[in-house]
Amino acid sequence: MEIYNDILSAIKVELTNGEAKPTRVQSLSNLAYDKLVRYLNELESKKMIAQNPLRITEKGHDFLQDYDRIRDFVTAMGVKYFDTPGRDL
Repeated sequence: MEIYNDILSAIKVELTNGEAKPTRVQSLSNLAYDKLVRYLNELESKKMIAQNPLRITEKGHDFLQDYDRIRDFVTAMGVKYFDTPGRDL
């Protein structure tokens, strides 16, 4: 789930800077290129992204919002799991 969030967040950041390129998404999400390709294919099969051009679908945006809500809730409960440095993109 965190890897999906990292990839979707990286795509979102890149889209605000122009066009999302897989190599920049790879760099931001700290994944080997072959693993990134596998995760991109999984995200596309789940209809969370479209790959040509690389963009986030409405379902992907919903995932990011839900993930943020869950992270905020868990943090408010005092669980330190999501409170690790360097996780925000």
